[in-house]
Amino acid sequence: MTSADPRLPKTHLEALQNLIALESEALQAEDLTQLKHIAVNHPRKLLKIGHIIWVSRRGGSLTLGAMSSQVNLDKTTPFAQWMIQELRRHMGKKTPKEIMRWDFEQLSEVTSFTYPFRYALYAPFSPEPRLGGLLFTRDQDFSDSELPLLSRLAQIFGSCAMALKYKARPHLNITKRAWVYFALAMLIAASFIPVPMTSLAPAEIISDNPFHVTAPFDGVIDALLVPPNAYVTTGTPLVKFVNTAYRNDFILAEQDELRAEAALREASLKSFISDPIKPDIATLRAEKALAKSRKDYAQSQLSKTVLKAPQEGLAIYSSPSEWTGRHVMTGEAIIELADPTKIRIRIEAPLNMGESLKKGARIKLFLDSAPLTPLEAKLHSADYYAKALPNGQMAYEAFALLNSDQKTRKNQPRIGTRGVAKVYGRSVPLGYWVLRRPITMLRQTFGI
Repeated sequence: MTSADPRLPKTHLEALQNLIALESEALQAEDLTQLKHIAVNHPRKLLKIGHIIWVSRRGGSLTLGAMSSQVNLDKTTPFAQWMIQELRRHMGKKTPKEIMRWDFEQLSEVTSFTYPFRYALYAPFSPEPRLGGLLFTRDQDFSDSELPLLSRLAQIFGSCAMALKYKARPHLNITKRAWVYFALAMLIAASFIPVPMTSLAPAEIISDNPFHVTAPFDGVIDALLVPPNAYVTTGTPLVKFVNTAYRNDFILAEQDELRAEAALREASLKSFISDPIKPDIATLRAEKALAKSRKDYAQSQLSKTVLKAPQEGLAIYSSPSEWTGRHVMTGEAIIELADPTKIRIRIEAPLNMGESLKKGARIKLFLDSAPLTPLEAKLHSADYYAKALPNGQMAYEAFALLNSDQKTRKNQPRIGTRGVAKVYGRSVPLGYWVLRRPITMLRQTFGI
């Protein structure tokens, strides 16, 4: 209905206009404090009310939020304490969902002050009565015709209070806080997930059980007869030594054998004419045998001046220029003959990996030539004591073998290829795995 409707009395029209204006003010309230001020003061334009009190409810506790004609309501005053007791006495522990009415008939008997209003009406907020309600008091009893208006007032201010409450603490913030708690809980739970201790170390592909061609005697290398990394067959000449002394020894030994043979022949012919010569024949035969042995030894030494491959494989050595003219000792390795199909991994493990170097430990090898295709291997053996590396650092030398499925790969890694090996050790909680380095630094720095 509009203001032009003649069927609506003037008093009713003014009440409706005041109610709409009051509802508009409530909807425009910027915060809960302003809304409480409007709720306990402005409804007096609609009805004759003594006091209007904003009652807040949280669980089973009741508090007075605001009161008519009061800027600040002290909740510790005797009046506030008495009013809370009255509300509890009439409402009980349950949350009322309908309007309640009572009067303060025995007020003078239990209090030391006089309350000017006898009748009270409590209208719970709608649609959420658990938030509280509005308490109306006056000196005249409330009529049934006024109940819809009072209920409407509680509905207006209850709805606005709910809207302002969620505005001050939006659902999005609650969701963010819940996500923070959830992420924190997941982080704590994840810190107990067992993960293997891993360490990285330089690695190199080497031959598995190669044959080392060594110097048979002390001598000087004249030349290497095959280029580095050449594939050779059995009997291929590999190394030639300077053989001047050995060749001369062989020539002298051969001449001594010829001389001893000639002396023995001469004595054998003379023995037919002179009997005293016959006893010397045995001595001459021994000298001939000794000369032959010396020649055979010299010939053997001369043959060793050219080393030949005892088996087929790759002839691995650094460079011919590094070996030519070099003096070597007996047993010194010169060339390594390796089978390219039989390889293993040599790992230079740092000192902090000592506990992880256990036989059978899992290893993942990332080669420099193929970093996107790691190779799986298992640790075969490792030194108990660290060794000094050429760069001056100390490290454990460990060896690993490729898994059986990796050995059948078409693109098997070449001997000499380098990369990084990731060694997996014992399992520890994820939290310790993340904090182990800071803990180590703190202990080493401060000794805690």
